[in-house]
Amino acid sequence: MSALEHTYNILYCNIFESMEKLLIVAAIVMFLFSMMKVFEMKYISKQWTPLKHVIRDAAMVFGASFIGLFLFFQVNGTLSDFMDVVTDGKALNLKATQVFTDEPGF
Repeated sequence: MSALEHTYNILYCNIFESMEKLLIVAAIVMFLFSMMKVFEMKYISKQWTPLKHVIRDAAMVFGASFIGLFLFFQVNGTLSDFMDVVTDGKALNLKATQVFTDEPGF
């Protein structure tokens, strides 16, 4: 196996794993939406809508959540960056924090 094939395999595996995680999160969002929709129909509105409308809405929620997550993580965003925007605060980036252990230069 050449180095190019090895690099391709590593990149393919990383992309596949990240896409798998996005699909799982989108499926969880879709499932929660469907359960809330059934709860709304049964207890709040007490009027059942046709199943095809519920499935259509669930598919749209799945697609929207998958595309939204995919675009968010493609622009090199992380969840901590997202939370910084939501909380209007800036967390320390521990990977970029430098520690000086030598004598001071002054």
